[in-house]
Amino acid sequence: MKKKIFWRFFLVTFCALLLVFASGIFAVYLNTERIIEQRLTLESDIFIRFIKNEQDIDKLENYKNKEDFRITVIKEDGTVIYESSIDNVLEENHSDREEIESALKGEPKTVKRYSETFDCNMTYYAVASVFDTGGTYVLRLAVRSANIASYIGVMVPFLFVVLFVSLVFTGLISNKLSESISRKVKSVASGLRYLNEGRYTPIQADSDEPEFYAVFREINELAENTRKYLCNLEEEKNKLKIVLDNILQGIVAVDSNKKIVFANPAVSSLFEKNSYHIGEPLIFLVEDMGLYEKIYECLDSGKDFEYKFGEKELSVAVRRIFAEEGVPVASIIIITDITKEKNMAKEKSEFFSNASHELKTPVTVLLGLSELMLEKSTPKDANRTQLERIHHESVRLAGLISDMLELSGLERNGRSEIIRSDVDLRSVCEEVLTELSPKLSEKKLTYTIKGNGTVKADPGQMYELVDNICSNAVNYNKDGGSVKINLSENENFVILEITDTGIGIAKEHLPRICERFYRVDKSRSKKTGGTGLGLAIVKHICMLHSAVLNIDSELEIGTKVSIKFPKKDEI
Repeated sequence: MKKKIFWRFFLVTFCALLLVFASGIFAVYLNTERIIEQRLTLESDIFIRFIKNEQDIDKLENYKNKEDFRITVIKEDGTVIYESSIDNVLEENHSDREEIESALKGEPKTVKRYSETFDCNMTYYAVASVFDTGGTYVLRLAVRSANIASYIGVMVPFLFVVLFVSLVFTGLISNKLSESISRKVKSVASGLRYLNEGRYTPIQADSDEPEFYAVFREINELAENTRKYLCNLEEEKNKLKIVLDNILQGIVAVDSNKKIVFANPAVSSLFEKNSYHIGEPLIFLVEDMGLYEKIYECLDSGKDFEYKFGEKELSVAVRRIFAEEGVPVASIIIITDITKEKNMAKEKSEFFSNASHELKTPVTVLLGLSELMLEKSTPKDANRTQLERIHHESVRLAGLISDMLELSGLERNGRSEIIRSDVDLRSVCEEVLTELSPKLSEKKLTYTIKGNGTVKADPGQMYELVDNICSNAVNYNKDGGSVKINLSENENFVILEITDTGIGIAKEHLPRICERFYRVDKSRSKKTGGTGLGLAIVKHICMLHSAVLNIDSELEIGTKVSIKFPKKDEI
């Protein structure tokens, strides 16, 4: 770089000096011409003063045969009466000469042209005058142009010396400047290299050089900001690494070619892998072909599923990343070991089922005895009120146990165990509302059923689903309200919508409304005979049929329950 700077400075200066040199020669040439013109003019004035008549022309004999200086006297008609150089020109007529014509017009001027007489370029100057005895004549002086070259020849050696000295001086200055600039550039490069290595060293700048000082100050400021940014980036990277390294879930990121971009340590524990390499295909990490194929199918769309991996139960969430071009991550796979949760849920379900079975027999006995005692008692019997309460609670407890057994059965059975057939949802809705007609009449409720829809599902579970939703729509409705059922189909889904004009549900309760035994208003639930398991059963039936459940509600306005059944259920 130093050589480049040196030669650029040197060549620029050299060209500038050559231009000055050429300009100097040209200026000398012009100045020499001007001096010669002035000389011819002055000498012409002197000669005119001495020549008063034709006899005075003889005084010019001292200038006879001068090689560098020529004097010619010409009459008005162009006849030459005196020539200092060559005699035979006396026979020529000079009236057509440019300088002669100008002089006779009273406009003397300098004329340059080639002279055949002297075989060289000459500079001519002529001026007209009048003899004392009468008659006009023209005095013409001429010098060889070679005289100009001689003047220039005297100046050129001096100019060459000046050029040489200037070039030497230029070389020294260029070398010094190139060293100075190169040193400053090297200091910038060193500062950036140190920054790249993680060490920030400010570039030392001299305030005596304001231009470089301003540049270095900006570079130092930029380097400092970059260092801070890199430090913050490294700090955030370390934080993220700590979180990802200690998270229990396995996280794998893959690119568009299904190759591993990132995997945290939890993945190794899940798949019992001692080592894996970034850039390897995903199959080298997973190794289980069934799991790999399930993940592979979901990479482009993104989906959640569960998979039994040996003795482990895994929950796998695949997410497609729609990032800007250049981002290497195409999909993220989140793998969670839910074996403990599954075992706990299984134990809970078994306990739930066993407890329900154990309770069913004594409750049935209690219900039967209470009915028998009510039949034998008289309306005026003092104990009848207590017997009616026992019977009512026994009925409610029997319903609760029935729902518990139903929910336990749904939790134990998988989707593959469902016996599916074509179910006409409109017929199911009509059947349910017919069963609920006494309550509809009691609360003066109206209902409408619009549309049609057929799903591939378990008929009994579809009845249970519609019955639970419609029972809530009736039990929690206002007197004189309405229940609207709308059925529709499109290319992918069959949609069931049940809307009521009931008391509604506050927004804060909606996320938990499908939890078992969760009640928004416990006192009202007891009054209506609810068990707190209806929507939990609905949720499980939807899960078993891959349906999407959505509940929208507003206090004192009503509730809308929407269920979308896929036409192609995924087992």
